[in-house]
Parts: sequence; structure tokens; C-alpha cells
Amino acid sequence: MKGSKSPGRGRWALLALVAVLGLTMVVGTGGSAASTPGHAVQAKKCKKKKHRSATSAKKKKCKKKKIVLPLPGPMVRATATWTSSPEVDLHAFDAAGNHTGWVNPTGVVNGIPNAVHSGDQGGPSGTESFTDNIFVQGGNNREFAYVVCIYGGGSVNFTGTTASGQTSSVPLSGAGDYTLTVPTSPPVPYDPC
Repeated sequence: MKGSKSPGRGRWALLALVAVLGLTMVVGTGGSAASTPGHAVQAKKCKKKKHRSATSAKKKKCKKKKIVLPLPGPMVRATATWTSSPEVDLHAFDAAGNHTGWVNPTGVVNGIPNAVHSGDQGGPSGTESFTDNIFVQGGNNREFAYVVCIYGGGSVNFTGTTASGQTSSVPLSGAGDYTLTVPTSPPVPYDPC
């Protein structure tokens, strides 16, 4: 009986050894499959491709950000138009206190650099305008303040354009001097009427 017990133990010992080696092989194979060099190289290539496309996308975005403003040019910034007044004068002032408009007895003075007044038009109807010669659409433009002098009554339509390019009209009625500004306009240093 001793002889019969030994071979049974050996089989179980051999079977246990094969089972342990089998588990080791499975565990070892699973681990080595996850760390094969083929997978690591593919992951690096994907990262490089993503990195390259992100770099080229950045270059394209930089090109799209370039904005070219138009060259400065003349822009009529203020107009006074009337049909029923004996005399109207349009005056403009810049931030430095420079004046463009009628000065008695000299006549029309163009005292604002890079700007021009159309001239004095007396009579029952007419138009006077003030033009900024260095206006840039969408640019950082200067702001002005205006005074319209109406002598002898009547009605006048004033149209002004702000530094941002927004235009609006204001009807004026009756004799007097009218100051026309926006919140960012310079102050009117004196009454030119």
C-alpha cells in the first residue's frame, strides 16, 4: 500500500506544478501583451500627429488674426443744413481747444490740424460742413465738439458722426447758439457765436 500512495501523491504534485506553471504563463502572457513595443510606438505616433495638427492649427489662427485697417481718409463729421434762416454758422473744436469755423472779421478759420471747414454760406438756405481728413473706419479716431449759431430764427438740421462712425441728426429751431456733443467729446472752450 505504501507503493500505491506514492504514485498518487506524485500525480497530484505534478498536476499542481502544471497548474501553477499554467497560471504563471497566462499571467506572464497577459502582462507582456500589454507592454509590447508595438502599442507604445503607436501611442507616440498618435500623440505626434495630434501635436502636429495642433501646431498647424495655431499657425492658421495666427494668420486669421491679422487685421488691416484702411488708410486714413476724409470723413464729413458734421453738417448744418437750413432752408429758412438768414444766417447759420457751424463751428468745431478738438481736444486741444483748436477751432474751425467763422471768426469775425477774419472769415472762416481752419484751426484744427488735418481738418477743413466748407466755408461760410449766408442766406436763407445753405449747408456748412466740417471734414476730418484723417478718419479711419474702425480706427481710434478723434472726437470733436460742435456749436451751431442760428441768427434771426429759422430751423436747421445738424448731422454729426462720432469717432466710432455712428451718425445721427438733430433738428434745431429758433435763434441761438447750440452746443452739440457726445459723452466723449472735448469741452467747448468758449462761445464762438
